Amino acid sequence: MAIAQFTLWGVQCQWLIARCVLDSSLFAPYLSHGKVLFKGSSTVSCLTTLLADTPMRICGRITKNGMKRGKAEGQGAHFLLYEHGEIRNVDSCLEQTLQVMGPGDLFVTGANALDAFGHAALLIGSSGGGGYGTCMPFLYTEGIRTLILTSVMKLIPGDLTRLNPQISRKKCDFSYGMACSLAPIPGEVLTEAQAIESYARVNALVFAKGGFSGAEASVAIQIEGEQEEVEKVLHLVEQIKALPSQPPVDADSLAECTYPCSGCSQHRSCAYANKQTIFHSIKMS
Repeated sequence: MAIAQFTLWGVQCQWLIARCVLDSSLFAPYLSHGKVLFKGSSTVSCLTTLLADTPMRICGRITKNGMKRGKAEGQGAHFLLYEHGEIRNVDSCLEQTLQVMGPGDLFVTGANALDAFGHAALLIGSSGGGGYGTCMPFLYTEGIRTLILTSVMKLIPGDLTRLNPQISRKKCDFSYGMACSLAPIPGEVLTEAQAIESYARVNALVFAKGGFSGAEASVAIQIEGEQEEVEKVLHLVEQIKALPSQPPVDADSLAECTYPCSGCSQHRSCAYANKQTIFHSIKMS
């Protein structure tokens, strides 16, 4: 048996998860015989870029200015459907796409929050949950398998089943950017450890997080297995470290919203738009 340790920071963790999932046995059957619906996130965009050279549009995001959305909708897809070897934008027909999906099909999403009990959730900044709000009833009722690709950096304290009802965009009085709620995601969480174990016959453990001097949001991982399998992972890690240091998302979606923007009518409590009910003056950095 051999043991190895390595560290990856932020975007490298996203690339790692995406690459391991793409090459895993759990993903292959859906590419061959089913439909795969991808929901835009930076990690999922890494996967669609590796799969079909198609980065995704990013909507909500956390930046140095708070919880923001893209400044413009852009032309990139926030929902992509892969079927019969082809990938296409289904933003304009999302509900119709979900209506013909079921057991044997796959939904792939990222997450904004993960707890120690295996629950995951997405931030919701618009009424009804936007595109994900359309997906939720189908994910809960139609037998569609869901994979949630997210780094352990999203791990939060507590139990999301108890936290979800307490976080309310409508009750919030002040927010740096749009106030958000949380929406649960029913499905299987794949963090760095689970993704690695789907890629190689090793045991993987995340044993530290942190970072300094450009390596913030780093994750320390230990793997153990036969030397050939450990070396397989280490070879992948070297490939990951050579990939771009920014996630491959649709370029038009990178700019964050500034007041006024197309989403202002739905955003609550945004102090940049003077929607707060607690007076506190702030500036966009």
